[in-house]
Amino acid sequence: MKKLIVLIALAGFCAPVLAATAQQEKMKTCNAEAKTKALKGDERNKFMSECLSAKSAAPAAEEKKLTPQQEKMKTCNAKAKGLKGDEFKKARDECLKAK
Repeated sequence: MKKLIVLIALAGFCAPVLAATAQQEKMKTCNAEAKTKALKGDERNKFMSECLSAKSAAPAAEEKKLTPQQEKMKTCNAKAKGLKGDEFKKARDECLKAK
């Protein structure tokens, strides 16, 4: 029981750290985009405000990380792209067995 309480407490301390990291990544992305667009002054402030307040696709992508098997399947499907039917299945299966 004590171990469970300790684990829950540690999880509570780690959650804000992970959230801060996601916010920092969002800040980096918005800064880079503002720099690319060469925004200055009020235009940059407005852009940064909108960018940081918008829900980005990056956190969603982080939540849906692919497993190693899914990565392998994605790579093999890409290699077999353009093939049809049995040829596709054969190429994909050979790729999956090779790795």
